[in-house]
Amino acid sequence: MAPTAQDSHIQPSDRNNAASFPDPLKTLIWNAVLEKATDVHLHSVADGLRVLHRVDGMIHPKLLLPPAEGRKLLNQLKSAAGLTIVRSFSPLEGQLVWPDEDMRWEIRVTLTPVRDRESAHLRLLSVPRDEWDMAGLGFCPADQEKVSSVVRSPNGLVLITGATGSGKTTTMYCLASLLDLRTTTTYSIEDPVEFKIPYIQQIEVDEYHGLTMHEGLRTILRMDPDLILIGEIRDGDSALVAARAALSGRLVLATIHAQDAAGAIDALHYLGVPYHIIGSSLQLVIAQNLVRRLCPECAQPREPGEAERELYAGFGLAAPEHLWDCGPQNPGREDATCDIAPVPATICPECHAYGYQGRTGIFEVAAMDDEMTTLIRSGADHQQLLSCLRRRGTRPMMQDGLEKAAAGVTSLDELTRVCGGRHRESPRPVPEALALEEMMTR
Repeated sequence: MAPTAQDSHIQPSDRNNAASFPDPLKTLIWNAVLEKATDVHLHSVADGLRVLHRVDGMIHPKLLLPPAEGRKLLNQLKSAAGLTIVRSFSPLEGQLVWPDEDMRWEIRVTLTPVRDRESAHLRLLSVPRDEWDMAGLGFCPADQEKVSSVVRSPNGLVLITGATGSGKTTTMYCLASLLDLRTTTTYSIEDPVEFKIPYIQQIEVDEYHGLTMHEGLRTILRMDPDLILIGEIRDGDSALVAARAALSGRLVLATIHAQDAAGAIDALHYLGVPYHIIGSSLQLVIAQNLVRRLCPECAQPREPGEAERELYAGFGLAAPEHLWDCGPQNPGREDATCDIAPVPATICPECHAYGYQGRTGIFEVAAMDDEMTTLIRSGADHQQLLSCLRRRGTRPMMQDGLEKAAAGVTSLDELTRVCGGRHRESPRPVPEALALEEMMTR
């Protein structure tokens, strides 16, 4: 039998008490929490151990620990996560809990061998209660109303689509919270379970022991569910079961990889779901991405340029009197003495000199009506679906982002970074691209 992470587990004395963590590990986690990092990377290099934070989707080098201190920190991390400190020649996975005053952080730990050393990754999982609010996620009032009316219907398929790390899972949980989960039999199948949600029976995919996404879905359908959450539709069997479950009187919320609402329909079909089943089951598609919020303390106003005015006009929007840019940034540096470059007094300390604080969503919310359903059933191509959505008032993500930039929520530079040059609608995906993306996300 192949060894698993569980085979390497040991029992630390107290994994839930932050005070029991050794000082270097405590400092590492505390600094990440203070900076609101979602990930901490510990990269073994010839000179020691590099510490990097991912904050609001961006990587920031923090410091370089000498080799001896780096090895000590990795051993402390292993012990706190319930893993053996003996060097492993295969990946290890564990978990530790960091209790804060306002929330409880669940930290997923992964270690992997790299040549003759080890590197580690910490994923900090915590969602404050106010982030389950749709407005807090970035939905405008009109889109909130559109989503709420569909989610409160007794059946149908709702797809949340976007790139990896675009907040799809958080949106899926938010939509589920619109219902009274205490009086709803709710099951989820996820790989892995990101957050523990009260009143949801959460099943985690475990392919090593035979629990696949497809098998988990088949089991859920025998459990009398009212609401089904699917962490990610990746294969044809799961896609077909999800669509048929929606047709049989269940409400199904699922995530899938695509760039826009029309692309989600294409992706479902390329996974093998016939157009007539998609048309009959699909009720709503939410396409989304995340952009960084400007720091309100140091954002700087400016007048829009001619090209920016033309960009707004291209989406039928009036250019705002002012746009906003982030304030001066200090990327910091790393060196062998473990020091980080000090933040100059002229740079905003509120956002740790990043210029941004937190992220918000930009959305395309496409509710299916009779015309869209008829088009889908007929096998309409990508451009026909897009034309129908725009004709019926569905805003593209870029337009939602432009409106947020006009309101000073984000900057045009950030919007361009996230959306790239895709100011026009995305092309229809091809099966080879979908297959490649599926392989990369497994």
